[in-house]
Amino acid sequence: MSGATSEVAVFKPTNELSRIFGEPALVGQEKRETYDEFLLSIALAIKPTDAIGGLLTRNYANLAWDIERERSIMAGVVKYYQKEVVRELIKELAPAGQFGAALYRIFQVDDNLTLWETDPEARAKIETALAEKGHTASAILAQAYMRGGAQIDTINRRMAGYERRRDAILKEAGLWNEHLRRRMEQATTAIIDGEFTEATADEGQ
Repeated sequence: MSGATSEVAVFKPTNELSRIFGEPALVGQEKRETYDEFLLSIALAIKPTDAIGGLLTRNYANLAWDIERERSIMAGVVKYYQKEVVRELIKELAPAGQFGAALYRIFQVDDNLTLWETDPEARAKIETALAEKGHTASAILAQAYMRGGAQIDTINRRMAGYERRRDAILKEAGLWNEHLRRRMEQATTAIIDGEFTEATADEGQ
């Protein structure tokens, strides 16, 4: 297959092939329409022209999706432990006096934590108050990373595995069609990250 023939319309699998491909392995709040847009964006960049190219493109896109999902999970892990650290430190903002401090810990810690999560202005004030006690935002983030270290390392290992499999697909594509391999390499991070960032934003709404 020449480079010229690779410039024709993107290969579209038949209904039978689509059934063979099966449903995408989506989890959580991932949406089918977002995945389809993601796959189409990569397919338009790669431009497969036959069933083998289409299958390689789909596998490439699925691994790219898995890698970005892992990055999203990693961010969630860090945010989880960051919240945990802040919840503990907010207790230090209790007013003076045993009775007042007890009431604060019972009734206001969770409220302040919710404000820290949802209200940018309140978050800034809380972080300023914590920083005055020696708990800077960077120190809190560092504690979050340390607490989530095991999970983060596991996620990084999974991502490395996906990346090795993605590189293997590039090699397979080169054996099948060198032009297809170059197209895959040119399916830039901007396309992949842009689509997945939009998907993540949609999930948060």
